[in-house]
Amino acid sequence: MARMKTVKSPWAGRDRNAEREEKREAVLHAAAEAFAERGYHRTSLDDIAARLGITKPTLYYYARNKDDLVSAVATRALDRILEAIEGDRESTALAQLQHLLRHYAEVMATDFGRCIIVVLDAHIGGPGGDLMQRGMRQIDARMRELLALGTEDGSIARGDPKLTAFMIAGALNGIARWFDEGGALSAAMVAEKFVNQLTAGLAPRR
Repeated sequence: MARMKTVKSPWAGRDRNAEREEKREAVLHAAAEAFAERGYHRTSLDDIAARLGITKPTLYYYARNKDDLVSAVATRALDRILEAIEGDRESTALAQLQHLLRHYAEVMATDFGRCIIVVLDAHIGGPGGDLMQRGMRQIDARMRELLALGTEDGSIARGDPKLTAFMIAGALNGIARWFDEGGALSAAMVAEKFVNQLTAGLAPRR
């Protein structure tokens, strides 16, 4: 008698952790869209729950309150920028700075990136707000470091690293306020143009 083949049931061995993570991702994406579209004060947990087709009490399973949720979204974006801090150490300081700025610009063109500005503008405190402030200071410190290193390796003209870093960060943060995903330029194209324009003036004068 032939043995019956065993087919694994899709209902068997359900991975609860994977399911919860998938739902958390959906919550973060819905929150990012809502905060990016409406801002912090005009967005409520009810709005986000409605986008997901769930109840507000269900949403509390993934976030304690609105501050916790917007901070989680912004932190996700911040982490993506921080990943680009360590570039190719064999490259010039200018090339490493351009690598960081390109990622920074691309992130700020996303709904997640816009939430960084939402958190900063709303002056959200607590662990989430503190984490955001530390991350932004870390990015600022790295930009200043690269600007200083650039004067040493000859890839960047001498200047004021602090003011230059402020200028660059202000320009990149501004992308979050006006970028339109339906516009003629993609996030990658905007990032490339911004990096080229922002760093063109940093080259040493021959």
